[in-house]
Amino acid sequence: MCGMDVDLDDGGPGEEEEKEEEFWVGEGVKMLPPPVAHSGGSAWGSRRDRCGCVACGAVLVLWNLCAMLACALLLALVFSLVLLPALVLLYIGFLCHSRQVLDAPSAICRYLDDNSCSALIILGFVMMSPLVMVAAAVFCGLLRRFRLLLLIQPLTRAWYRGRLLDWVGGVHAWI
Repeated sequence: MCGMDVDLDDGGPGEEEEKEEEFWVGEGVKMLPPPVAHSGGSAWGSRRDRCGCVACGAVLVLWNLCAMLACALLLALVFSLVLLPALVLLYIGFLCHSRQVLDAPSAICRYLDDNSCSALIILGFVMMSPLVMVAAAVFCGLLRRFRLLLLIQPLTRAWYRGRLLDWVGGVHAWI
C-alpha cells in the first residue's frame, strides 16, 4: 500500500506495555522524544505558569495582528494598482457626463460628449471584473512568494516553554 505504514508483527506480550508510553500517538505511530534539554516533564516541554502564558499569548496576538495588517496592506496596494485603469475610466466618464455626477469641471471634458462619457463608464465597469481576477491572482502569488501566511503563529505556542516564534520551512501553503 502506497504511503501506509503496516506493522506485521504478531503482537507479543511486551507490545501493550510499550504502547502505553507517553510517546505513542496512535496505532503503529511513535513520536520521537524531544531533546533532553528542552523537555521538562512532558513530550512537548514544560508548561509556562499562568502569567507567562498570558504574556506570551498577548505577544502572539499582537504578532498575528501585525502579520494580518501586512497582508491587508499588500492586498490594498495590489488591488489599487491593478484596478487603477478601470477607476480612471470611471472617474473621467462620471466627471464629464452631462448629468454632472461629480462637480469638478475639467479640461478633458471639452473633448468628450455624453456618448463618449457613457462609453467610458461602460468600458470601466466591463474592465473591472477581469482586473479583479488578475489582482487576486497577483495577491495570492505574492502571499505565496513572501510566505506571509506562515508568519501567523498558533496561540498554543504560549502554553509551553521554548521558542515562541518559529517557522517551519517545509510547510506547504494552502493557497
